[in-house]
Amino acid sequence: MGQAQINEVNYFDFLEILRKASNEGKKIEKTDKDQWKSYVQKNSVPEAGLTVHAKAGAMSGKIKEVIIEGVADNTDGYYLYSNDDEFCMKFS
Repeated sequence: MGQAQINEVNYFDFLEILRKASNEGKKIEKTDKDQWKSYVQKNSVPEAGLTVHAKAGAMSGKIKEVIIEGVADNTDGYYLYSNDDEFCMKFS
C-alpha cells in the first residue's frame, strides 16, 4: 500500500467527479456518521490536520468536506473544497 498523499485537484474537474459520485450514490457526507467514521478510520484520515492545512493554504472561504468511494481508484478519496475560492484538495 502506498503512502497517503494530499494533492490539489482542479476545482472544475472535482465538480464533475462530485456530480458523478452523487448520481451513482458513491458520495459520503459528514451527516452519514457511520459511513464517514468507517472510511476515516479505515483510511487513517487525519481530519483535523487536513482542515488546518486547507485553511493555511489557498482556501479562505468556507471549507466543505466530502468522501467519494467506489467511483474509481483515481477519484476515490477524502476531499476538502471551497466554492468561494474554487479550490479543492484531496487526501488519498
